Amino acid sequence: MNTSQLLAVDLLLSFMSAGAWIGAAWMTASLRDKTRRIDLALLLLGVAVAVTVGRYALLPALVAGSWWFASERTTINVPLTIIPAAWAAAAGVPFLLRRRNTGSKPAPPGPGRSREWAVLALVAASASAVASLALTFVLGPFPSPWSLAVVLFMVAASVLIAKLALFTPPRGGASPVGSRPTAVAALAGLMICTALGSGVFAWLGSRSADGATIAAAVGHHGGTNVTVKDPTPVSSLVGDTSADAVVRHYELTARVEQVTLPSGQTTEAWTFGSLPGPALEAQLGEVMEVVLNNRDVSAGVTLHWHGYDVPNAMDGVAGATQDAVMPGQSMTYRFTAAQAGTYWYHTHQDSAEGVRKGLYGTFVVHHPASSRADTDVVVAGHDLSGLGLLGSSDRATWQRATPGSSVRVRLINTDSVQQRYLIQGAAFRAVAVDGTEVNQPPEVTGKLLRLGAGGRVDIAFTMPASPVTVRSDAAAGAVVVIAPQESAAGESQEVTPDKLPAGVFTTTPVLDLLDYGKPLVEDGNGSEPAHAITKERAVTREEVMVLDRQFRFVDGIPRYAFTVNGAAYPLVPSIEVAEGDTVKVTIVNRTSEPHPMHPHGHHVQVLSRNGVVPSGSPLVLDTVDVLPGEVWELLLHADNPGIWMDHCHNLDHAAEGMMMLLKYQGVSSPFVHGGHSHNRPE
Repeated sequence: MNTSQLLAVDLLLSFMSAGAWIGAAWMTASLRDKTRRIDLALLLLGVAVAVTVGRYALLPALVAGSWWFASERTTINVPLTIIPAAWAAAAGVPFLLRRRNTGSKPAPPGPGRSREWAVLALVAASASAVASLALTFVLGPFPSPWSLAVVLFMVAASVLIAKLALFTPPRGGASPVGSRPTAVAALAGLMICTALGSGVFAWLGSRSADGATIAAAVGHHGGTNVTVKDPTPVSSLVGDTSADAVVRHYELTARVEQVTLPSGQTTEAWTFGSLPGPALEAQLGEVMEVVLNNRDVSAGVTLHWHGYDVPNAMDGVAGATQDAVMPGQSMTYRFTAAQAGTYWYHTHQDSAEGVRKGLYGTFVVHHPASSRADTDVVVAGHDLSGLGLLGSSDRATWQRATPGSSVRVRLINTDSVQQRYLIQGAAFRAVAVDGTEVNQPPEVTGKLLRLGAGGRVDIAFTMPASPVTVRSDAAAGAVVVIAPQESAAGESQEVTPDKLPAGVFTTTPVLDLLDYGKPLVEDGNGSEPAHAITKERAVTREEVMVLDRQFRFVDGIPRYAFTVNGAAYPLVPSIEVAEGDTVKVTIVNRTSEPHPMHPHGHHVQVLSRNGVVPSGSPLVLDTVDVLPGEVWELLLHADNPGIWMDHCHNLDHAAEGMMMLLKYQGVSSPFVHGGHSHNRPE
């Protein structure tokens, strides 16, 4: 059983435990001297004890996956529930057994045989089991002392209410304030007020950052917020461009339009004039100059360069590095193309909706020293309102290649969910991942390529004499066919791709990129290998990101949010670094969904996944697809000053809270998130 399944079992047992304890308490409190009712109470109590013990028998297995899967379960849940459970078993079992044997005869004195003692113990166990669920769904992995105090008060108040309501008779002649009903009502009212007050406090906290500057975002709970007298504004971090460099000038205009696909399907889209947007290309060292115009996208637009480590002012995040470009406005992005590889661009204003509706395009930078493939194909997979696209088509598209020539296919996942790609007709090599070349990639056949949201993989192969097809599980009707031709000017017949057998995307194994290619070795002079992003250097900071789900207010709206370390953006504590820091980041996924985590402006090198060190080529990523129950350890070198988003690239998850900041000391942002600014990057 893997960690994700263990977490699911733990959750199921939590509900079963709460239900069994509540049932046992109810049956014991309402006994009518019927053997069947007593037997049911004993059965429920036995189930409650067994489930509680069984739940915590899972803890060693969870800890084996990572301490973070069992942290608050061990340090808080165990004492919170085990102590009341032991009390309930010690008081309830003897009482129920004796009651079963003696019927209506009065029980001798003693706490072990006292109905009052048994019922109160069972109420305590019930309340603590419910509190355990609250820890999972409300408090999260890093509960505050205040929230723990509220939980303990609720448990104690539940027991006191049971005591007052069931076992404290009204005092004759007492004033109404001292009467049993009034006391119960007062205590229940206090519990309700405490719960409502906590909710209002959380709501106000979620609204306090609405309309605030990014510079005022929450600092890291374990770090130091360094106050700088004259901080550098992000708008000044524009980078250097050579006056002698070739300038690649592009102009993109965002618009709302009706799009008709090759299948005949028509849908409303937000585009940069085409789907995908215009293909942007450059040579390494050239200057990219891209003018963004907004014709009529009322939500506003920006341009974010996914995976490209641009200067911070060019990152294109509304509310962090710029204001959204509203209808009738323009903005120019200018930066040096300093990284070769396959990338893409998209809006980062209202991105969950904007990208889904079509505000994206491809961006490829070629290395002048590397020989280019004879045929270079860019395939962007996308789901447009339920219509799966490969490139610009939801049907078959054809490319021509001469047999024996070299072919490179650049696969880009522009969706918010995973895509699986099937290559048929040729053995291929995965030559680059997220823009970084793979060291000595071997040929692959019979395996799928899994791309997390935002991820890219370049494949290369020698063109055979028969067609090669590229398919994705996210675009059932689309296929890219690379068909042979005798020569560049030769004729070739049309090819109809074969239909896929059922279940091919679920039964075909997936290529594991952590076990692909060859490790790098130092040369005789000890120089850094060309493919490595960093030499071995001392880690100066360690950060943990626990990905989870709790009930939270997001922009003042109650949601079952996607959280980081128990909080939803903009209340997630930032990771604060100094330039030159080397940061070890541990990402733990405690949810049932994948989370493709994307740090802007930086790449990370994978140190391990679930404790296993990569055995192949060093894996350097800008989007890390963390599957349920996985733990990834990453190395990030802080060499690009600014204030950067770090978020789940399932953009719906980001919109529901799974987003945070990577902040450099001494950098500030004048831009405003939310409120009347219209800036909503998520």
